[in-house]
Amino acid sequence: MSLRKPLTTLGAIAATLLLLTGCTSSGPAVDATGETTEVTVTVSGMTYVPDVIEVPVGNELIVTFENTGTVVHDLKFANGADSGDIAPGKTSVVEVGVIGANLDGWCSVGNHRAMGMELTVVAVE
Repeated sequence: MSLRKPLTTLGAIAATLLLLTGCTSSGPAVDATGETTEVTVTVSGMTYVPDVIEVPVGNELIVTFENTGTVVHDLKFANGADSGDIAPGKTSVVEVGVIGANLDGWCSVGNHRAMGMELTVVAVE
């Protein structure tokens, strides 16, 4: 009997678990507080307003992204949370997850990130 199949299966299971757990949190494992921080982010030129969001460690973060700009934008977070492309005048709600560490966000449309469309979620003790 070959060991290849059991090891391949075990590897696939481990990779799946990593993907599932990696996409549901925003930083290192922390105890959830059961509290939610809700923030509205808008667009001004090629910047997000606000561009710094303070969230108590353990709080879930929900961001309402309002594209108040004149072109399509999105809001992606380093943990995989994503608004999708949002047309001008439209809104998307992004469930970012439980915040355990600082987290970057940016617009992935064209060169918008290079033009300054970035924000930071700051985990506050």
